[in-house]
Amino acid sequence: MGFLQVLRDKFFDDIRYISVEIDSSIKLEVMDGVYNPAEDSYLLIKGIEVRGDEKVLDMGCGSGVVAIHLAKAGCRVTAADINKRAVENTRKNAMINGLSIKCVRSNLFSDIEEKFDIIVFNPPYLPTEGEDISWDGGENGTRIIEKFLENAHRHLTGNGKIYMVASSLTGMDSIMKKFGEIYEFRERMKESYFFEKIILYEIVLR
Repeated sequence: MGFLQVLRDKFFDDIRYISVEIDSSIKLEVMDGVYNPAEDSYLLIKGIEVRGDEKVLDMGCGSGVVAIHLAKAGCRVTAADINKRAVENTRKNAMINGLSIKCVRSNLFSDIEEKFDIIVFNPPYLPTEGEDISWDGGENGTRIIEKFLENAHRHLTGNGKIYMVASSLTGMDSIMKKFGEIYEFRERMKESYFFEKIILYEIVLR
């Protein structure tokens, strides 16, 4: 490792990370057919730590609420969703809030080529079948999560992080077993509700 790289790494290590806070000044419109921000959306936002200069991918952006918070924090944000209306909704909300966000229609990573310092994902994680694609995660709630993790590591920088939401009803034990050689899974935050806990995972490369 060269001297300049050592200095660069020390410089970034010394930069203070801050947790993203919910910004009540953000204006948000939610189109029909787009996931309306809920408890899991805001848990995800509150759990992210940034310096404010990271290159970030908001996978499954929905209305853009997470992408907009990250852009306001100074991050360079790409927002992606399989739902065309969600991409349009995020683009519109970015304009309403005077922010620049790259919006891409993509089936997970199908149209994503870059690498990112941070990837955030509020996936369909409930163990259901034939429900709305916003929350239908298949029999164990892991169908989309598995597809995401199969390729996410290819789009992370060396010290990159994934912030991902799941439920206590999601079969995360099977996910950790399947992908344990690639990723380290850390429970970062947790909130309890009537019939489940919503868990925010911080996931890093091994």
